[in-house]
Amino acid sequence: MRNSISDFIGNTPSYIFLFLLASTAIIIGIEWDISWHETIGRDKLLSPPHVVVYIGGIICGLTCAYMALRQTFVDENLYNRYVVFWGFKAPFACWVCIWGAIAMLTSAPFDDWWHNAYGLDVQIISPPHLVLAAGIFANLMGSLFLLIAEKNLAKGKQKHFLELLYMYAASLIIVQFAILLTESSFHNKQHTYEFYKYSLILYSFLIIAFRVVGEHKYSATIISILFILHRCIIIWVLPLFKAEPLLGPIYRDIDHYVAPYFPVLLVAPALAIDLIHNKFRQPNRIINAVMMGSSFCIIFFLVQWHFAEFLLSEYARNWFFAGDNTFPYWVRVNENNYKFWFLDFTPYGQKAEMEKVTVHNFGFLIIFTIMFSYLGSFFGGWIKKVKR
Repeated sequence: MRNSISDFIGNTPSYIFLFLLASTAIIIGIEWDISWHETIGRDKLLSPPHVVVYIGGIICGLTCAYMALRQTFVDENLYNRYVVFWGFKAPFACWVCIWGAIAMLTSAPFDDWWHNAYGLDVQIISPPHLVLAAGIFANLMGSLFLLIAEKNLAKGKQKHFLELLYMYAASLIIVQFAILLTESSFHNKQHTYEFYKYSLILYSFLIIAFRVVGEHKYSATIISILFILHRCIIIWVLPLFKAEPLLGPIYRDIDHYVAPYFPVLLVAPALAIDLIHNKFRQPNRIINAVMMGSSFCIIFFLVQWHFAEFLLSEYARNWFFAGDNTFPYWVRVNENNYKFWFLDFTPYGQKAEMEKVTVHNFGFLIIFTIMFSYLGSFFGGWIKKVKR
């Protein structure tokens, strides 16, 4: 078994592992950075989490630049296929990653200036963070494109090994979007219409797109398991390190890193998508979207609705679920910490009522999920053809 694994690794281009390493570093750095803000407060431009993120982006950018320069000036037939851009030749994914690396490095001084001009971010989604998120997404998608191209050109057992790497790369993209949904996905908000609307739109699009590309019988399920496992490892590891707030006001006695919220249970609707794709798939893409979208919406809603109740109960207040270790130092300790919230605050401090899930708007959730399931299948069908 060891020899076969070493053979798989040896037959896989080294730049594939560089991209996966860089993508993993970027995601871990972002999760660490959010916990840093929730635990310590204000950070500097070259804080440890930022450095990890930037190193990941630099690795992607430099690797792609090397590949382009080598194929352009040394060996035109170095890689199987390539795309010409401004006279330079490289795989399509390289150009995506180079743009992503530039966007990520551009966001760094922009974010530092933003903090100096306006103070701390009151939301994860700010102009500098959107530039950073776009750059990260480009790097993650570039890594995915490379794997899809290699997988499409591979044969035999090597193809199966690349399929595993593909599923891991796909899971990192889902992690990124879970991070972007953080402010709508706190356990206390998981009975609101907004949580289900944003979650169903994004997760259904991604899971179905990756299911279309995947060739493993249960690729959607495995991708969702890898997503959950990644988030759980962060939840279990971060609180092991000591840290304390350095910026007031401080309302909680915190002496270690705050954990992110426990991930949504995507594995349940993902398994349904796999079963439908394997046994009931139709030639008509609209019919597939209706079956997959409605199943995804109903299963995700039923599972997550009851799981959210568990996460707010005393049974989740332990190291595994971290139900009592997700609150930042600036959140007051009160009776609402373990209740569902239907009242939020805007960045300007104004109260905003959140919509509850009703029979009427649940119909809209199903419609939205079907629409984005169709778009996801269309997008998946497009990227599945990448070969250069």
